[in-house]
Amino acid sequence: MENVGSIVNVILDARGWRGKVLERMAVELWPEVVGENIAHNTLAERFSKGTLYVRARSPQWMQELHFHEARVIARLNGRLRQNLVQKIRCSVTPPRGIKVGALKPNWEDPTFPQRPPLPAGAEHDEDDEAFRHALTLTEEILDDEVRSTMTRVIAASIRARDARAAASSAPAEALSAIVSQ
Repeated sequence: MENVGSIVNVILDARGWRGKVLERMAVELWPEVVGENIAHNTLAERFSKGTLYVRARSPQWMQELHFHEARVIARLNGRLRQNLVQKIRCSVTPPRGIKVGALKPNWEDPTFPQRPPLPAGAEHDEDDEAFRHALTLTEEILDDEVRSTMTRVIAASIRARDARAAASSAPAEALSAIVSQ
């Protein structure tokens, strides 16, 4: 009897999906690899051509990540069992309409999500709607490790979708507030 991992690997290879899955895993493993403190203040967004693109809450966190870059790349590649991640590009989104030079030294990205994905084993808040929804979707998975991983991935996807929706509606709400004054 074959184990599930080898069956999944055969399917990934047959369909040519292994590379895309590993790229997505680099993004999803981010909170686990960097730890809870850095994961709370940074967010891996996408992977392209050997580069993992990350957003930081503030310029200070972008600098902190720069100091840990080599260690984080080594840990990510170790978890992926391939030298897939070559570099990390970190950025911070400044507030709209304000010149970066005019910002206070301790400014933060106003579009950074309040709840970035949590690392494996971290406690979830009771009011985490995304996690509760993900739990209902994965409750029928029998394997504890697979269920836990899928729950985290689904919850992170739900949070990312909600953050994108909130970010796209935020400028419209700000404009309507200015117009109504």
